[in-house]
Amino acid sequence: MKQGVNMLGKFLVGIALFGVATAGAETASAADNAASAVNMGKRSTAPVATVQIPKQPEIFAADPPPLTVTQCGQCHPAAFQDIKKEGGRHAFTCQNCHQSFHNYNPRKNNWDEIMPKCSACHSPATVPHAQVFNQCAECHSNPHAIKNMPMGQKLLASCATCHAGPPAELKQFPSRHTTLSCADCHTRHGYIPSCNMCHKPHYEGQEFKTCASECHPVHKPKEIAYRKDVGTRTCGACHDGVYATWTKTPSRHGKVSCAACHTRHGYIPQCTDCHGLPHSKQLHERFPKCLTCHQDAHNPPVRQR
Repeated sequence: MKQGVNMLGKFLVGIALFGVATAGAETASAADNAASAVNMGKRSTAPVATVQIPKQPEIFAADPPPLTVTQCGQCHPAAFQDIKKEGGRHAFTCQNCHQSFHNYNPRKNNWDEIMPKCSACHSPATVPHAQVFNQCAECHSNPHAIKNMPMGQKLLASCATCHAGPPAELKQFPSRHTTLSCADCHTRHGYIPSCNMCHKPHYEGQEFKTCASECHPVHKPKEIAYRKDVGTRTCGACHDGVYATWTKTPSRHGKVSCAACHTRHGYIPQCTDCHGLPHSKQLHERFPKCLTCHQDAHNPPVRQR
């Protein structure tokens, strides 16, 4: 019995000692954490090691050569490509204009000071339109793409100053083109649009370049004047019945282009324009109209052997 009491007493004493040790450890850990936090807030007073870079004055002994155009383009690819594609007469060395570069300072706001001026090269004496258009950037908004001039209001209002012919033709020969603005077709200066922007071909596979070159002057499209070698399929697209007859005729007319007789749209020639008076005077007096006998100009009867 006494032995059991002694054992219990030792056990209780052990538990008490373990609790004291644990509490002591937690107290020490908290103290250490607090000390670390204080130390982190303090700036270290230990000396910082510095790297000594040796001087190299010899690398600055010679002046660098001027930048090449390709080198400029490595940092300014957009300007390089603009000049390459649409630079026009501005396709020369960058330093011809930019005599001062890499000198921009945002604190000084000296952009206008260092940028080249158009007047340094261009003057009314060298540019024919300079007396009328003296604000270059209103039309040439990108000096690196000098040929690319978007059709702005200034340019649109001044078309007739240099191009007097087209407005006069549009007014003299009214058509649907007369109701359009120049910018509806010419979206930028010098741009010649294709007719397929608005129109469908007369027949499948027709090349649109033939519209203006063979038939329709663009600023007076209803005044159709044919070239003698205009494609007969173009005529046949509208005059399909006549075209079908003409393609099957065994007469010599089957070898003659439509435009050889019909020199303008709607014009009906006289047989005598080509044939004169091939028969006797008495026969022509009796039959003054050739088609009384020859019946169809596109398929006249031929001599039968």
